[in-house]
Amino acid sequence: MTRSNLHITLSNGQQIICVADSTSAPEQGNIVEEVFTPLLNFNNHSEEMDFLKKHCTMDERRVNAMYRYYINLITKDIRMYEENYNYRADRFYKGEDLTERYTSYAETLNNQDSEEPN
Repeated sequence: MTRSNLHITLSNGQQIICVADSTSAPEQGNIVEEVFTPLLNFNNHSEEMDFLKKHCTMDERRVNAMYRYYINLITKDIRMYEENYNYRADRFYKGEDLTERYTSYAETLNNQDSEEPN
């Protein structure tokens, strides 16, 4: 299972950090289809928090996380980076920008939805 640290700005501007409890590489689909897509459809911070509590470990970051996502529920923007941890400095830092991996998978999903017959 790949873990991700999520840095989320809720629709009311509140910022939270949590860990995705599910497999979080975008190409595996789970985090995009089961977490991000529904989360982006909320426009109420209470509903967003309730949803996140079901899918994430709140107020934590993991040193073994492979990815870091920045999710802004005001602008509906998602950015994806490598997650790095320096054990000596006891500090997390974001690595290479991997957002293209997320956007590529999200576009594939959107294209599949538009190709389905009614």
